[in-house]
Amino acid sequence: MGFILQILSTTINRLEGIISTAWGILFTCIIGMFNFFAGYKIALSVVLAAIIFDGIWGVAAARKTGKFILSELGKDTLKKIGAYGTALVMVMLIENLAFGSHQIISDEGANTRFIVDIVATLIAAVEFWSICGNILIIYPNAIFFRLLKPTLIGEIARKMKLSEEKAKEMFEEEQKS
Repeated sequence: MGFILQILSTTINRLEGIISTAWGILFTCIIGMFNFFAGYKIALSVVLAAIIFDGIWGVAAARKTGKFILSELGKDTLKKIGAYGTALVMVMLIENLAFGSHQIISDEGANTRFIVDIVATLIAAVEFWSICGNILIIYPNAIFFRLLKPTLIGEIARKMKLSEEKAKEMFEEEQKS
């Protein structure tokens, strides 16, 4: 019993030393945030990957169309990370508040975070749509993406700052050549 009290006393003394400094409090808060978000790492990773891939394909599409947008790309990427990050963090907090824990046990016993997963899926789908538009600008004859071309004409026209009719004409000309 004395050994356990000694460990507990030492732990409390160290924690007291840590939280008695500004740096200790800051690092404790940062570690706490990492611990909170660790359960959501897949949702956050998917959204971040989607933003990064959209940025990469956006740069490639801009280069093909002769536009220089690196500074604009940086601003847009930071805005997306901020906006999507804010949305996801708010959903995480609301989900925790509503369900009392960041993990909900389903009937099968598997841990799920269904609200966060739905929001992350919707964000990733929006980014995937944008990625598909950029890929079609670069590779208009890519087989899989060509199947989506009729539904992506509006997205492509918006990206190229053209009317939908001009975008359709451009693709028809490119297909002929």
